[in-house]
Amino acid sequence: MEKGAFVLALALVLPLLLYGVPYAYAAQSSSYHKEASCAIIPGDGGCGVLCNAGDYATGGGFEIGALPEVSGVRVEASSYTLGANQPNEWGAKVFNPTNSTFSGPGDELVVQVICQMPIAVAGIGVPEFGSFYFAIALGAVGYFVLSRRFASRPKLAA
Repeated sequence: MEKGAFVLALALVLPLLLYGVPYAYAAQSSSYHKEASCAIIPGDGGCGVLCNAGDYATGGGFEIGALPEVSGVRVEASSYTLGANQPNEWGAKVFNPTNSTFSGPGDELVVQVICQMPIAVAGIGVPEFGSFYFAIALGAVGYFVLSRRFASRPKLAA
């Protein structure tokens, strides 16, 4: 293989070696926490909390006070919901078997969400870097294989 082809293949693979660099930007303060509280009504109920527009949920949880737990109130589900093909809300669904509404301080359902703001590096969102670098690496490997296969070979004179 000629020296130029090797240098070009190395130049194409170099971004893959630096794959983790864009994710270092994510270590900056780009996530935040939000919470919402709602009354626990008789029967099925619940509530959720949304991330800001354009952000996505990375996790969440819930909390109910001691009085509802003693009364048999139970959380049936706690998960994210999708909006625009990405999770952007965390919600909790509860069942209250009593005829009482729990809405006092410490007795309500509190739902929390942890949100992440998308980070753009050089105009490309951080989640897109993975497929971008994979395509570069795949092209470099293809170029390397093809350059070795079709490298000019000296012809034997008859």
